[in-house]
Amino acid sequence: MVYIMFLCLTIPMLLMLPLLESRSRYIVGFMLLGTVTALSAYEINTIVFPLTGLSARSFTELIPPMTEELLKALPVLLYALLLDDRRNRVLPIAMAVGVGFAILENSVILIQNVGAVTVLWATARGFSASLMHGLCTVVAGTGITYVKKQKKLFYTGTFGLLSISITMHALFNLLIQSEYDWIGMIMPMALYGALYWAYKGKRMRLPF
Repeated sequence: MVYIMFLCLTIPMLLMLPLLESRSRYIVGFMLLGTVTALSAYEINTIVFPLTGLSARSFTELIPPMTEELLKALPVLLYALLLDDRRNRVLPIAMAVGVGFAILENSVILIQNVGAVTVLWATARGFSASLMHGLCTVVAGTGITYVKKQKKLFYTGTFGLLSISITMHALFNLLIQSEYDWIGMIMPMALYGALYWAYKGKRMRLPF
């Protein structure tokens, strides 16, 4: 079913790519890469889960934040290193990867729990987990544009950025499965608001 959802979502976007202008093509293309990272993360997590001996809850708090954030950061890192490291180019790319990841993940969860999901669930999911996936990738993308220019900081800086993204993701998973789930749902919106305020305060246009 995961592969069916993947094909249903990606084939239309893939067919649309030749009709788009270059900048739009990049955005949609990296959304497609985001769905590929989601599919890859699903396969890795499915293989690793029975090997860990962890409960489903403990597993989601420990392993997926690492596999998913590493996979999502990879296309952003390669883009910044090989093509363009300008922040106003990298940040939309990073957000597109995170959104593409969330689209496939949300679709799979919807199919797996189709009898229990509601409009309220979909809304909460869109403003919490989906936004968190995008923001975690944006954190890595923002830092990469800086540490690339600082050769002494590149490796340690990249490791630090990935650590921040993984920690944010793990904290969200921990909160959303606890009695403080409302904090988990608010956290991504608060972070997004802070990001918007930071750009507005610098009189810079948001790149997404």
